[in-house]
Amino acid sequence: MAKELQYDFHQTGHSLDKAIVAIHGWQGDRNSMRPLITSMKIQNAGWYLLEAPYPAKEGNGWSWSYEISEGKWEVNEPKQLLGHFFSRLFEKYTSENIYVLGFSQGGMVCLDFVLFLDQPLGGVFPIAGFLHKPKIDMERFHPCQKNTPILIGHGRNDDKIPVEASKNAYDLLKEQGANAEMFLYNGTHKIGMEYIRKIREKIQS
Repeated sequence: MAKELQYDFHQTGHSLDKAIVAIHGWQGDRNSMRPLITSMKIQNAGWYLLEAPYPAKEGNGWSWSYEISEGKWEVNEPKQLLGHFFSRLFEKYTSENIYVLGFSQGGMVCLDFVLFLDQPLGGVFPIAGFLHKPKIDMERFHPCQKNTPILIGHGRNDDKIPVEASKNAYDLLKEQGANAEMFLYNGTHKIGMEYIRKIREKIQS
């Protein structure tokens, strides 16, 4: 197992008022989420573009987990690595000034790990994501994230991860009292510009 996650850091503006953590999807890398820095145009932010620790089994790029045996995926190792990264981030920023967004498999990381961090965040934005174990009856977020704004986005015509995966996550979070919203946008398995504007509004508010 890698000792720590690799990432690229980019600063916008002259000060660091907030941190934005971007988590790519399966077969992505630390460059996959880089265009968001330009499109979102958020000043005085530190962008942390994480890179998953495991080579994707098929093709190029990286994955946030690997298959131990048929149908069984490693979850403890990536959680340890992510936990170490966020513990260091909490030393640099007030937790409410940290925002996390993840696409596809990165959206799953948001739903299955980030929402269980034990310090309240400024916002969590899973995009075209899914729950690792959607049918298990369990708590879906840490109590300290009860008021954390959660904006779940998904393309209406997603051809890789069905929109129902995000709808199910949204329903479970709302049932448990989370501060969750759902935003559907036109398009397939991608990050919609309408949704990007919504995230920008949440962060800048």
